[in-house]
Amino acid sequence: MNVPEQREARRIRFESQITIRTGDDTVEATADSRNISLKGIYLVPEKKIPVDTPCTLAITLTGKGSQMIVTIPGKICRHDGQGTAVTFLDMDVDSFVHLKNLIQLHSSEKTPTTPPACPGQ
Repeated sequence: MNVPEQREARRIRFESQITIRTGDDTVEATADSRNISLKGIYLVPEKKIPVDTPCTLAITLTGKGSQMIVTIPGKICRHDGQGTAVTFLDMDVDSFVHLKNLIQLHSSEKTPTTPPACPGQ
């Protein structure tokens, strides 16, 4: 059965290497991202981090001839059989602008409808 999309934030397909560091620095892992919005990211980490764990994400943005790492605090909000969803807790203005531009640039592509977002996304 198909469930109608309930997310308000535009989400785009986004594949990149992400580094996840827990708030207490007990876990550092890399992950492959699947999609991203201004409210969160869905990824496939090499290690499973418990739900509700605060973390910091280092997201690599790559363009023609340049590369940038955007660091955003977040919280693991759910796991499913395919990956992990992380809600962004806060971000600085520069990170917000870079992500907003990335999403606007790629928003003409079909927005992924699965997996479902965390509550509130």
